[in-house]
Amino acid sequence: MAGFTIDEFIGGGASADVFRAHRDDGSGPVALKVLHPNASDHARVRERFEREYGIASLLHHPHIVTMHSHGEIETPRGSAHRPTLWLAMQYVPGPSATALVSPADDEPNVDAILRVAAQIADALDHAHRQEIIHRDVKPGNILLSRPVGPDTDDDTPVDALLSDFGIAQFLDDTRPLARNGRVQGSIGYASPELLQAQRLTPATDIYAFACTLVELFTGVPPYPRHTSFAITYAHLHADPPKLTRRRPWLPSAMDSIFAKALAKSPADRYRTCTELVDILTRLLRDVPVPEAPARSRWWGRLRQP
Repeated sequence: MAGFTIDEFIGGGASADVFRAHRDDGSGPVALKVLHPNASDHARVRERFEREYGIASLLHHPHIVTMHSHGEIETPRGSAHRPTLWLAMQYVPGPSATALVSPADDEPNVDAILRVAAQIADALDHAHRQEIIHRDVKPGNILLSRPVGPDTDDDTPVDALLSDFGIAQFLDDTRPLARNGRVQGSIGYASPELLQAQRLTPATDIYAFACTLVELFTGVPPYPRHTSFAITYAHLHADPPKLTRRRPWLPSAMDSIFAKALAKSPADRYRTCTELVDILTRLLRDVPVPEAPARSRWWGRLRQP
């Protein structure tokens, strides 16, 4: 389709599927995102497709997924189906950063997390300098350069790329942040100002980035509640979590660092994502990670610098 040959299905959701493909001219693999022609709320999803390409294509950074091209396949005249929209982007062979989220009976891979965090922090800060806010930072939107797990023997360092700019916006964008009373974004990582449809700034992404790091270090996001309402209430009113209660071996300073990163007021947070990561890197440099019974040989290899 559209000058591409599909190699394999990668994954999909309610509105689109993603395939590994290659161009018919013989160039390297790409990730091809294809909108379902009859997806519900087609107009909204089409807008998200166009926004993802339009904004992400302005950002040139080694840790942001590169956009290559986009288009649509017209349907035959008289057909009841809508045109099929597609995006061709950089193919990233690894899983999302959710693969680095360790269960409660294991310990986090601190070296890999800090490496990924530094790269994504630099990517976000770059976007912010271009006056672009991502608005949906979470482990699922961070892609890893290679698979991780017990079935791989690859010892190369893991790199990360920021993806999915489908609800990103420019700082001066005045369009409503909510649709039909519902805020766009992932509730588990949403800042108080995003949940209240207030003006957004780079601090909004810093909050979501901090939520992501909490999950990578402790295995769960800041406010693991059973309902969206309860999670929203916690973002707005609950004290930031104490990471040392989840991982007692973490330095006590982690609690104050994330209290600042997850401050309710945007003005009280760190100025940049890199500032947050630099502080964490210095703090954790000589902190030993305890060996957990469930730790496997591949996890130890992944921690190698």
